Amino acid sequence: MKVNLGNYTWEEVKDLSDKDPVVLLPLGAFEQHGKHLPLKVDEFMVNNIANESVKKSHQKNINAVVAPVIWSGYSPHHMDFPGTISIKDETLTNVILDIVESLVKNKLERILILNGHGGNIAILKNVGQKLKYDKNIYIATASYWDFAMKEINEWRDSDLGGINHACEMETALMLHMQEEIVKKDKIVDNPLKRSSYTGVDLLSGGSVGVSASFKELSDHGVIGSPSLASKKKGTELYEIITDKVSDFIEDFSKWAKPLNGKNE
Repeated sequence: MKVNLGNYTWEEVKDLSDKDPVVLLPLGAFEQHGKHLPLKVDEFMVNNIANESVKKSHQKNINAVVAPVIWSGYSPHHMDFPGTISIKDETLTNVILDIVESLVKNKLERILILNGHGGNIAILKNVGQKLKYDKNIYIATASYWDFAMKEINEWRDSDLGGINHACEMETALMLHMQEEIVKKDKIVDNPLKRSSYTGVDLLSGGSVGVSASFKELSDHGVIGSPSLASKKKGTELYEIITDKVSDFIEDFSKWAKPLNGKNE
């Protein structure tokens, strides 16, 4: 089975839909990641993780395929840094709705939207509800790190505040995926220090939501401890995350077939 939906012909997609595959729709962002990482980090990493997770699923004889990545996301909090491209929340919502409805119309109905950017999370939750209650379309949504929270906590060397943005985790994963593009001489640590109620770490969200521009929190765009990253650690974490996502794909493939757009 091919990994990428874009490599299928329309005739092959008809045959593929009969197999009721799990369809991964990667959702990223295009935004600053400090001075040491490129703008493409979120869309590049989530697409890479989706592809590897599907490859591992194929090794377990699970039908799965990756749809084209949505490369830009909701990033107004990064717009003070040059190069960031942000999509309005309503625009991103409609893009996702249109893509999902197109997949469902073509009988590709077992859909997981795999997210790679924190700023998309609230929108993605709303999209899942809109699809269900407005369109009677049922999908699954998650960020790739959600599948390995326990393991990431055990893997990390940083204290709380070290995993947030352009941080220990993202830098390690990029060192594994494309080491030559990481500017190691420009790595700067900036663990966030503020009230624990507002959350300082990807793995420890606060109980109070507060919106802030990244420029208010970091002059250079980093929040976390990227100096603790290494290629070896990135390879280890990449295998953990893709194993965990693949485990979910296998589980998701066994759920009752969605009755998308039909009366339940």
